[in-house]
Amino acid sequence: MPSAFQLIGRNPALQEHWIRRLLAFIIDGIIVILIFLVFAIPMAFLGWAWWLSFSFGGLLWFLYSILLEGTVGGTIGKKLFALRVVAIDRNLDFVHSLVRNLSKIIPGVILVDLVVGGLMQGDPRQRLFDRLARTTVTRVDQGAYMEEQFRMMQHAMPNPMTMPPAPTPQAPPSAPGSQVAGAPGSWPGQAPTPSGWPQHEWDDQGRLLKEMKFCTACGGQLVSRGDEKLTCVRCGAVY
Repeated sequence: MPSAFQLIGRNPALQEHWIRRLLAFIIDGIIVILIFLVFAIPMAFLGWAWWLSFSFGGLLWFLYSILLEGTVGGTIGKKLFALRVVAIDRNLDFVHSLVRNLSKIIPGVILVDLVVGGLMQGDPRQRLFDRLARTTVTRVDQGAYMEEQFRMMQHAMPNPMTMPPAPTPQAPPSAPGSQVAGAPGSWPGQAPTPSGWPQHEWDDQGRLLKEMKFCTACGGQLVSRGDEKLTCVRCGAVY
């Protein structure tokens, strides 16, 4: 599995994901600054030191993040851009939210959090503290299915390779332009080549065909409910 820095240059889904994260970060930053000013302006008359202001601002952002993520799954900025914080191992709780937001307490640590997380292999949507908390951020709109590849790619080799097929009798020549049944776009007589990467299909209008194996809201596994419907084992959504 390549790192986020290796993948983002050629993966439009990952690029859009981090653009949404950046815009959500800016909106949350504006909200936190406004809340900070409500407290900081009166405190300035009491002779607060500048380093106390920075520390208070980081603590305020930390509390803002864990409160909203722990209760509704995302901050105001994330909600505006259809993003949701989810836990990998079980339902998201305040412990997950607390650990993943520790880097926001001290100004500047969030940059280290992003860079180190981007250099590590695994889910390219995770910061370093996301990996420690076993959380990630996923989309909850119609494009959520596209991001399922990031979770699935963790279980595939970075460069899938297949052994060359054993020699087989040469297939008789076919008419020009025709193909032998097999993988789409294969040469006559060529066997389909398996791949460890997630496979997607599109219809004639270029729209992605959804495979109802994973939840489009959080990426969790879908299981049969017994009444011809599917339910997500992570968030409980019903399809």
